[in-house]
Amino acid sequence: MATAALINPEVKIVSMAEVDLRGLERLFDEQCDEWLQRLKWDYTGPSRLVREVARQRDLAGVAAVSGDRTIGFAFYVAEGTRCSIGDIYVSSSWRGFGIDRQMATAMLQTIEGLPRLRRIESQCVSIDSDGAIEVFHERGFQRFDRSFMVADLQVQAEGDHVSSSSRRGVQSPDIELRNWQEDDFSRAVRVIHRSHRHEYDSRINSQYRTEDGCAELLSILTESIWCGSFIRRVSRVALDRVTGNHLGILIASRIASRAGHIGQISVLPAYQGLGIGRRLIGAALTDFRELGFDSVSLAVTTANVGAVHLYQCCGFRTVHQFPVFYREHR
Repeated sequence: MATAALINPEVKIVSMAEVDLRGLERLFDEQCDEWLQRLKWDYTGPSRLVREVARQRDLAGVAAVSGDRTIGFAFYVAEGTRCSIGDIYVSSSWRGFGIDRQMATAMLQTIEGLPRLRRIESQCVSIDSDGAIEVFHERGFQRFDRSFMVADLQVQAEGDHVSSSSRRGVQSPDIELRNWQEDDFSRAVRVIHRSHRHEYDSRINSQYRTEDGCAELLSILTESIWCGSFIRRVSRVALDRVTGNHLGILIASRIASRAGHIGQISVLPAYQGLGIGRRLIGAALTDFRELGFDSVSLAVTTANVGAVHLYQCCGFRTVHQFPVFYREHR
């Protein structure tokens, strides 16, 4: 449904540098509560990092204000020729009035004026942002849809089932699964890069296109709290026993007291379809269950139908869908 006609004239869009910090803090709190309720994700850690940048008046973006109340925010991070939109969020009681559309329009006008800009990405897990979605479409962005999927460990225990190879004429290697070790990092980067560089995710996130970019992504997963707290015990690598080569990796984290998350699962293209991904997921779900977790989540691009089918077979179901966007000038 179009939202342009519903815009509230009493709402003002201001620079993030002008926003009342106390009102912004309350809105951050509301967002954390909603993430925990909808996604079973304790977002207070990442939110704390964003708040600190906002307190220093270094957060680039805009806010929506009605009277003395902050009712929405949108921010971005620009690095070199690439700009990533970090979030577009509107207080639940103010949704449907086109406020997300106003903020997206104002923010993109600023971003498009940045020098040397060649690419804009929006990968945030949006909630009820139909107005902002319209703006991205109108401005020529390419769209993919993502599914946030959750496996309930209390009602299913089939995730560790190992299927036989579905690829005829392909000899399945002798695979060893073991826990993550410090010296796995560089080889895991190569697995991630090779498995994603020509796939949908490399169009959505340009970091997948280079090994350096994949190293940045893996560092975020294993060294920061943006995707939860890294769990070494649950994270896995799949090795060829004969050659010792890394064929697949799985990175796991804790996103709430009893909720786990699979932030990355990658298998080399030549070895996909041999059950390696299923074995990695099965081992992770078993470990999560033994550690007392109630649920495990992951996010997947819906166009990757093979991955979606695998996750469904491992007990995951979609609890939230959201679009992601990119626009690139060559």
